[in-house]
Amino acid sequence: MTLVVLLSLAAFVTSSITAAMGIGGGVVLLALMAQVVPPALLIPLHGAAQLMSNTNRVLVQRQFINWNYIKPFLLGSVVGGALITPLALYMPVPVGQVLLGLFIVLATWKSAWLRLANWPPAASGGITTGLSLVLGATGPLVMSVLPKSDWERQVVVGTHGMAMVIQHGIKVIAFSTLNVSLMEYWPLLLGIGVATLAGNLLGAKLLARVPEDKFTIILNWLLTALALRLMYQGLNALLTTGN
Repeated sequence: MTLVVLLSLAAFVTSSITAAMGIGGGVVLLALMAQVVPPALLIPLHGAAQLMSNTNRVLVQRQFINWNYIKPFLLGSVVGGALITPLALYMPVPVGQVLLGLFIVLATWKSAWLRLANWPPAASGGITTGLSLVLGATGPLVMSVLPKSDWERQVVVGTHGMAMVIQHGIKVIAFSTLNVSLMEYWPLLLGIGVATLAGNLLGAKLLARVPEDKFTIILNWLLTALALRLMYQGLNALLTTGN
C-alpha cells in the first residue's frame, strides 16, 4: 500500500508538469519508479502509467487536438513500429541516446536546418515510434518534430498528448506479447490513473496562465535539458563499457 501511495503521489506531480509544459514528467516519473520497481517491470509499468497519464491529458485537452496531424501520425506509427524496430535493434542503445539527444537539441534550436515543418505527419509518426520502442525518450523526441511554431500552446500540449497515447499504447501492446502481466498490479495502476487525472486538471490550469512567448522559451530549455541528460547517459555508458 505504501508503494501505491508513493507512486500515485509521484504520478500526480509529474503529470501536472507534463500537462503544464507538454513534456518532462515522464522522465521524472521513470527515475522515481526505478528506485522502487524491479528492473524487469520498470519499462512495462512506466509505459502503462504514461498511457494513463496521457489519456487523461487528452481528455482534459481534447478540444485542442489537431486531428489533421494525428490521423496520418497514427498510420505512420503503426507502420513504423512494425518496420523500424527490427532495424533499430542493430544500433547500440548508448549510441542511439547520444544521437537522439543531438537531434533534439538541433531540432529545438535549428529546426530550419532539418526542415521539420516539411516532414509529413506519417513520416514523423513512423520514425519516432520505431525509435522510441528501442531507445526510449519518446516525449522529447516527438515534441521536437511537432510543428510547434504554427500552433498555440494548448494545441501543442493536446496534440502531443494524443501522439503519446498512440506510442505508449503500441508499447503496452508490444510488452503484453512478451508475457508481462500488468493486471497483477491493478491497485498500483488504479492509483496512478486517478492521480494522473487530478494532475492533468491542475496542469491544464497552470498552462492557461503561461503567456505564449514564455511557454515557447521554457519548453525549448526543458527540451534541451532532457536532451543533455540523454546524451550524458549515452556517453557515460559508452565510457563505462570502454573501460
